[in-house]
Amino acid sequence: MSKKILLVLNPNSGVGVPAKIIEQFYNILDNNGYDVDLSFTKRAKHATEIVENSEYYDLVFSIGGDGTLNEVVNGNFKRKDKMTICPLPTGSCNDVASMLGYEKDLLYNLDLALDGEVKTIDIGTINNYAFTYVVGMGKFMDIPYSTSRDKKSRIGYLAYIKDGINEFFNETKMYKANIIADGVEFDGDYSLIIVSNSNHIAGVPGFHKDVKLDDQKFEVLLCTANNKTKLVNSFIEYYLGMKPKNMISFKANDLKIKLSEIPEKNWCVDGEKLEENTSYYHINANNKMDFLVPKNKTKKLFLNNDV
Repeated sequence: MSKKILLVLNPNSGVGVPAKIIEQFYNILDNNGYDVDLSFTKRAKHATEIVENSEYYDLVFSIGGDGTLNEVVNGNFKRKDKMTICPLPTGSCNDVASMLGYEKDLLYNLDLALDGEVKTIDIGTINNYAFTYVVGMGKFMDIPYSTSRDKKSRIGYLAYIKDGINEFFNETKMYKANIIADGVEFDGDYSLIIVSNSNHIAGVPGFHKDVKLDDQKFEVLLCTANNKTKLVNSFIEYYLGMKPKNMISFKANDLKIKLSEIPEKNWCVDGEKLEENTSYYHINANNKMDFLVPKNKTKKLFLNNDV
């Protein structure tokens, strides 16, 4: 029996995918004996609906950016019979796919995938909403979802850079928070909170140095810098492997975050806006999902390297 594959393609992700490439992609799978269905997303959260309500497929290709992948993962998260996911990047920022070893050429990535291996990856939840690699709030964290789609279509990743520079000159707001991470309590004022399961953040490879995607632990950053200069300097120092005095970093499986006020801007989840905006967030890394990844490109990212 041939394997069944579902292609979930976001035609508005990044600069889009030419119809000729989509046809070649489909034909390669068809010629290799795969039973292929293709679904185009038409609106926000449509990929979630497609995956949640579909029949069972042996493999689901998420063709888009990190936001499309988040929707696919959330659809899969809601299913009892979980499917294997493969993220193929066509978006403006493709942190997950890049981290896993996929590149920019869609047809080359298909070759990598067809010769790839299935790895189990930790999937986080924030107030029971699934995420693949990062959630955060505070300074700069609204840039991924507030940058206009038109601007991203025209200039790609540079759109984030441009809006980030504009945000740099805005006031750095501090949020008072009580955080309990695996039973350890933190009380303080924070300009930025990032919880992630990735070594790629905001298009920066190697941002975290010791990430394991299957250890049921998040990398957590709490930034106490109260102005833009200190904040940027703290990130540079952290990236260089130093220990900035305005940055608290640790690993944790479970976090309970109580803010003294509802944040002005919603949390960012895998580059998209978390619709729920409240003062309490429960984040944990207790779920898992199978991903198809390029062989031998990501072994250092996994504790379990059995194929």
